[in-house]
Amino acid sequence: MTKATFTISDGTKITTETEQEREKRETGGFSVKEFVKELEEDLRKDRLKLPTIPTIAIEALMVINDCNSSANDLVKVISKDTSLTARLIRYANSPLYYGRSYAVTSIRPAITCIGFQKVKNAIYSVSMREVFKTSKTNIQQRMDELWAHSVKVGAYAAAEAKSHTEFDPDVALVAGLIHDIGKIPLLIKACEYDVLVNKEEYLEKLLDKLHTSLGKAILKHWDFDPALVAVAAEHEDLERQPIDDVADYVDLIQVANILAYTGTDHPLSKVDRSKLGSFRRLGINTEMSEDGDDAVDTSDMEDLLF
Repeated sequence: MTKATFTISDGTKITTETEQEREKRETGGFSVKEFVKELEEDLRKDRLKLPTIPTIAIEALMVINDCNSSANDLVKVISKDTSLTARLIRYANSPLYYGRSYAVTSIRPAITCIGFQKVKNAIYSVSMREVFKTSKTNIQQRMDELWAHSVKVGAYAAAEAKSHTEFDPDVALVAGLIHDIGKIPLLIKACEYDVLVNKEEYLEKLLDKLHTSLGKAILKHWDFDPALVAVAAEHEDLERQPIDDVADYVDLIQVANILAYTGTDHPLSKVDRSKLGSFRRLGINTEMSEDGDDAVDTSDMEDLLF
């Protein structure tokens, strides 16, 4: 929007504000456009504080990725961290692996139950909580809310994945947990600006605009599978059309994300699901999903990750 000058009846000329000028006036000098430019510069110069996976989890993942490693090597690494050990045992006893006649009580059978290669996704899932923590007390509540939503999306996705042979519930859970990962560095950087901490609408505007591109950058930095990188980058695109019109993990997370907002005042709760390709490709009855008649009990999965 450019400035416009009007002349009123007494000859006085009035010049309107540009959108940027009005924004700066209302926010005490803060500009979203300038914030975005600064953020892009931070990314180029590697100054942006990106979230990191806990060290013990990285060590365990390195063992899994080493073709010469064994389950015994993995047990040795994981056993050094009692918290990670306890979480993986709980994971092995979660709804993802129901059907056994016995409960897993130690780390070695937990790894056997999950599977040496599949335990990689389990480690991502149970370690991800630490990624959503910050020393910035004025933004931790937002981080907690983001984690709670991510857990709900992951739980919905894992439950839905069980109905589709083309999806792995473990991968679906991880996909849900990381779909909004790009919001984390934005929340941390927002602490530098009082207007973003105090004005919800401006912070939401930034999160909506930037989190998918940042999420893509973070997961590429972590060397995640391209299918999960696509989840972070594309889950907000309600008009996307995957190759061959076949459902993928982005569809799964898009649906889980919308279902997680059911009954709230979030804009995604009000979208017409009957017009979304993701619901159609997954064969989900949109009328039932809107009424909540096909709601899945995800409480056990949510309890696992808190």
